[in-house]
Amino acid sequence: MTALAQSPANLTLTGWDIDSKNPAAFVQKAAMCGFDELIVYASDPVPLRAAVEAGKLHGVRIFFCVQPREEFAEVWNALTPGRPVPWQKMTWEQEAAAAFLKAGNNRKLVPYQWGGEPLMTNEVWTKPIPCFNDPDVRKTLRVMTEQACDIPGIAGVAFDGFGFQNYHRCHCDRCCKLFEEYVRSHPGASPEEAETVFFRDELVGLINEMAAVVRSKNPELKTAIHLWPVFAPEPLYGNRLDVDFCGQTAAWYTLWPQEKIANYTRVIVERAADFYPRQKGVGMLGYYNLPKLFPEKSPHRIAIELQTMLENGCQYFQVGSAKDVVKNPDIAKVFENVFGANREASPPSAPDRKDNPD
Repeated sequence: MTALAQSPANLTLTGWDIDSKNPAAFVQKAAMCGFDELIVYASDPVPLRAAVEAGKLHGVRIFFCVQPREEFAEVWNALTPGRPVPWQKMTWEQEAAAAFLKAGNNRKLVPYQWGGEPLMTNEVWTKPIPCFNDPDVRKTLRVMTEQACDIPGIAGVAFDGFGFQNYHRCHCDRCCKLFEEYVRSHPGASPEEAETVFFRDELVGLINEMAAVVRSKNPELKTAIHLWPVFAPEPLYGNRLDVDFCGQTAAWYTLWPQEKIANYTRVIVERAADFYPRQKGVGMLGYYNLPKLFPEKSPHRIAIELQTMLENGCQYFQVGSAKDVVKNPDIAKVFENVFGANREASPPSAPDRKDNPD
């Protein structure tokens, strides 16, 4: 196992997902690995409540995640009975690509990136995502965000899955009409530039709107996000977001070159406050212990990725999935070596970090 150089003080480690079957035991183990925060997807109040209580005991802050995915349709149906969810539309070539990727074991036979930066021309995310330009979709997401703010004991609200199924745009009638109006009002822009700016700003506006909902509902809550699925024309657009902790991918689940990890980390860190002083740039490192779907990352490889991010200025880290880190003792030890000592030096149970303006 590679030994990392001594890490700087004041590091923060955030993990996505918990073991909802044994939340209390999991939070305790996660704290030993050095996790300061855990982001919970489970809407079941029992494990969520247990995670919050265990977090208080072990100094781990719990965030609840809002995502326009599995639970979205349930909330939508309650708010908009009788109207089908307006899912994003893709081109017929992209629909064909989605059908291919969903068939059999095809995703294992091609270099599928699971919502990360695509290696194939027609890679798409295979699950539906609602159209964010639909007013009722935004209303549903606002309600989901407000409900998250009411969960007792949480430290913040996180967002995940705010992107396009084809990583570029939506082709529904509403989006096409709005985009045509944008092009007419920006005659100097090329079609490619106009499409990138229009649909990037759609994501930015939506996410900033949801973050504002959190602050208006409870100013004490923090906001966090991981940008996924990737916005392929501009993968690192996250500094435009008015959130406290903006997670952008510095090291994906597949094996990125060390130079790319270094370059992305510098952009994430150095440009985080270009638009909003509250934002802290967070480097996201992907780790799944699923060798049938992802290349295996050894403890040595994880140590190299962490060290590269540290050397390029990263102080705020996200890891997905925290479950996979905790359940692999060798990987857990790597994180403990870096972040565990940091937690002992600056315990998360101390007063709130002085890192964000109100």
